[in-house]
Amino acid sequence: MIPSMPESTAHLDEVELLDLADGIPSQSLRERAEGHLDTCASCREALADFLRVRAVPAPDVHAARTAVAVSEPFTRSVKSRIPQLAQGTLLGRYVVLERLGAGGMGVVHAAYDPSLDRRIGLKLLRAPTSASGSQGGTERLLREAQAAARTRHPHVVAVHDVGTFGDVVFIAMELVDGGTVRQHLLAATRPWRDVVRLYLQAGRGLAAAHAAGVVHRDFKPDNVLVDKEGRARVTDFGLARLESSEEADATALGPGRSTSPRSAPGDAASPKGSPDEASSPIAIPGETLSPKDTPGNAASPMVGPGNAAPPKGAPLVTSVAGTPGYIAPEVLTGAPADARSDQYAFCVSLYEGLHGQKPSSTEAGGLANRSNVPRSVHALIVRGLSPEPGARHPSMTVLLDALERAAFPRTSAKMAAAGVGAGLLAIAAAVVFARGPSPCADDPTRLQDIWDADRKAALLKAFQATGAPDAIAAYEATARTLDAYASGWNDNRREACLATHEHGTQSTAVLDLRTHCLERRRRELTALTEVLFSADRVGVASAPEAAQALSPLSRCADVEALSQPVPPPERPEVAARVKAAYAKLDDARARLGADRWQDAVDRVAPIVKEAETLGYKPLLGEALLIEGEARAFLRDESAEPALRRAMLASLSGRDDLRAAEAVVYQVFVDGEVTQRPEQAKAHADEARALLARSGGNLELESQLLAYEGNSLEQQSRSSEALPVLQQALALQERLHGRDSPRLARALLTMASTQRSMGRAEEALATIQRARKVLEAAYGPDHPKVAITINNMGGTLVELRRYEEGYEAFLETLRRYERIYGPDHQPQRYVAGLRANLSAAAFRMGRYEEAERRMLEARVIYKQLFPKGSIFRIRSGTNLSQILMNQSRVADAQVLLQEMEEEVAAARADGRSDPIFAAPSRCRAESWMRLGQSERAVAEAKRSVAIVRELKGETELGESLRVLSVTLTRAKQLNEARDVARELLALHHKLAGEETRPPMEMEEMMAELSLARGEVDEARKWGERSLEAWSQTAAPPLEMANIRFILARTLRKAHLEPERARALATAARDAVLPTAEPRLLKLSELDAFLRER
Repeated sequence: MIPSMPESTAHLDEVELLDLADGIPSQSLRERAEGHLDTCASCREALADFLRVRAVPAPDVHAARTAVAVSEPFTRSVKSRIPQLAQGTLLGRYVVLERLGAGGMGVVHAAYDPSLDRRIGLKLLRAPTSASGSQGGTERLLREAQAAARTRHPHVVAVHDVGTFGDVVFIAMELVDGGTVRQHLLAATRPWRDVVRLYLQAGRGLAAAHAAGVVHRDFKPDNVLVDKEGRARVTDFGLARLESSEEADATALGPGRSTSPRSAPGDAASPKGSPDEASSPIAIPGETLSPKDTPGNAASPMVGPGNAAPPKGAPLVTSVAGTPGYIAPEVLTGAPADARSDQYAFCVSLYEGLHGQKPSSTEAGGLANRSNVPRSVHALIVRGLSPEPGARHPSMTVLLDALERAAFPRTSAKMAAAGVGAGLLAIAAAVVFARGPSPCADDPTRLQDIWDADRKAALLKAFQATGAPDAIAAYEATARTLDAYASGWNDNRREACLATHEHGTQSTAVLDLRTHCLERRRRELTALTEVLFSADRVGVASAPEAAQALSPLSRCADVEALSQPVPPPERPEVAARVKAAYAKLDDARARLGADRWQDAVDRVAPIVKEAETLGYKPLLGEALLIEGEARAFLRDESAEPALRRAMLASLSGRDDLRAAEAVVYQVFVDGEVTQRPEQAKAHADEARALLARSGGNLELESQLLAYEGNSLEQQSRSSEALPVLQQALALQERLHGRDSPRLARALLTMASTQRSMGRAEEALATIQRARKVLEAAYGPDHPKVAITINNMGGTLVELRRYEEGYEAFLETLRRYERIYGPDHQPQRYVAGLRANLSAAAFRMGRYEEAERRMLEARVIYKQLFPKGSIFRIRSGTNLSQILMNQSRVADAQVLLQEMEEEVAAARADGRSDPIFAAPSRCRAESWMRLGQSERAVAEAKRSVAIVRELKGETELGESLRVLSVTLTRAKQLNEARDVARELLALHHKLAGEETRPPMEMEEMMAELSLARGEVDEARKWGERSLEAWSQTAAPPLEMANIRFILARTLRKAHLEPERARALATAARDAVLPTAEPRLLKLSELDAFLRER
């Protein structure tokens, strides 16, 4: 029998017991424990408890040892150049309130956001002057802030908005009621576990940023806030690199070298801290700002491994990300900051929080000071401080999980002493204890048979079995997304559980809300994987996008949104049916995300009826929303009433965010499907009001901007569309990163707008960027990649590179055949490709091919779209031009009359589109061919009037050009001159003052100048136009008119008579094979050639 412990003998304390449990006691502790445990039952039981819950062995402290010295090589002060803002000043929609803090680069104010009726923090930043000027610095700083705003997490200070005024960047942030973690720890002595608990929370926020692709670059105690509930919140993500960049004239630095004074990065302090030291967390003030010293912040020479001077020839560092004392050694020697350097700064900060000072390397064997901190916790910090990035923990998540296990073992039921051996060595080496289940532990069975290793392998086989050419690339892209989603789901579930059961920062009611949301996400993931397993070739191609279309997990952490008053069903029997209906709805949503739009419509129809029968409005609103979205992508005009009903049902069910989403999609339908721009504008205003009422949603706001821009572009209002699309793109980059395939739609719409404005080279670069991100994400054989090649072809044709454009269209057609097979290609896209091939063939003078391909396109368009569709009108007017170039003017006029009837049908249906002017414009050209100038002028004026009515400025240009030509040939020269001037002004407005007019416009100017007797002007315009035409693959017939204009100009100027004769002869040879009515009259050409 083991004798009992005398009362006078001290028990082993908790830290000593943890060291024993981890198998890493000091020699003196080992010797004392061996004797003590034999006689102390309570210590044996406590040690047994700790041993029992150790699931992962403690890190090898000896392997983790490293000599680390961290210090601050420089400081800097930057004269504040932020404009002073008086209280009450309006900055955008924000009302500036009291000033909270200031520093070298920034100022922080409290502010009021009237649209959401809340106080926020408003941080104003100005980039330091550099050799590239302030504008470049401001743009970089704005990009950093936008990237930082992508991180959404309970332990990250939320960024609501980012913008600029002048060269100042403003960041609208959540206003946290509290101070920094440094202030929190200095205010009172805290147990080591409390310190670790705070840093675990901050670390989870940092890990969330890394998962979103954001590196903090300046993690430190002053960039972590602690709110009134004791929750840690990380702030100032991604801003350190710019805030710490050198002045343009700064001396290049190597480690250990001195430089001109500079302050630590970060500027506006927490109201409770020092403006010289804090990085600018936003906090509600508790006391006035006053400078004070903080331990560990004085500059000192750098010593120790990783901070030695670089070898000869190594690059010198001119800009360092971070605050001295927290900067990883590799960053000091010039390497870029990354997640591993953030981990280093985190470990410095945690060490400082535990010991009151930053770590030093006074002993060659590593960090000796561990005070009363368990050796296992100390060892984890030591590893994170390794001078070699590769020797640190694999990720923040790995470090945090290990730290949580080391610091917070769960001591549930006491174990019987009889189960523990008498000696310490027997305990440490021979006994393995089962770990008690934690309600927050990861449970791999939760996603078993949904997305696990077996399902992944099976999905690859299923994709390959379809014979899709991109099966492997599509699988890899899909698997990457689903892996991340599954991991994020587990992280969110654990975080929600810990917040309630471990950290005590969240109520059980909130946990229920978050758990319910995550369960819906799990069902949606289940439904999607089932859909993917049944995918055909088309489904394989769209699988990566389907995975990305899964509902975001971030909404399950948005407690404010989850807490909106969406009422549950009142009767239990209704609740059961509603739950079953939602499960079916998840299947319909998965089909919507997989581009199986008709399937989604079919699946959701009975759910709509069920929701109507039950009278449960939130379910009805969501079901109708899925129906409306699917019909919108099918270009089905019945999408509009479905979305309207979805909005009304959601409002009735008090689901404001779902109502806002329905109205956002109505903007798409109005602009793209039904051509009702005024409705699109009204719905956009309605969507903004609903988004504001629901608390805002950046994803929906970016979609709304993109759809608004697209609507404006469809209306040929390109100068208005471009800034809206730029806003949409900036917001999407902020949400998803610059390389996300989610940017492709906005990029392609922007390219179309740039092309309409005469900026074809810019458009080509934009399309190439879209293609690059899509190929990187989905591989080359993806439908959206094919679409970018098609759009590239259209831009190449616009640049007069006809053969390249034609080949791009053929390549797109080949890819469609490869992706979809010969019998399953999407007919709308195929029709568009045939129309594009027709346009390229027309430009190259292959009129028979152009006619054949356009007729093929029109057959498909007539099958797919009702009378009055813009596709039917555009293809018909284009065909009329092909007919006219074959001298079939009468046939063209018959077709144009049909197009007028199409326009009348569209107007009667409430549609509005600048393409309505095209039939009149083409009729004007037909009357010119017939020599009836007055009728030509009347039709051209009608065309201009239609476009003016619809405010379609890019479409207006072509109508003005045709009007100027008809007026010139009708001898109405003064009016022709006025129209030409308006056209040139419009061109420069859209394309830029330095952009040369297109060759057709120069040809128009040459003909007008010649008719007005302005020979020098006519020659200038004519030579430029002919030069441009000659650099294209245009056929001789297309160049006949400009050649004859220049020939007459040269003769009138008494210059180059032989060249004038050669030009006229070439024009005659071009028109001679054509039938009457010819483009040029043979009688006029022959008369010119007879003269000497």
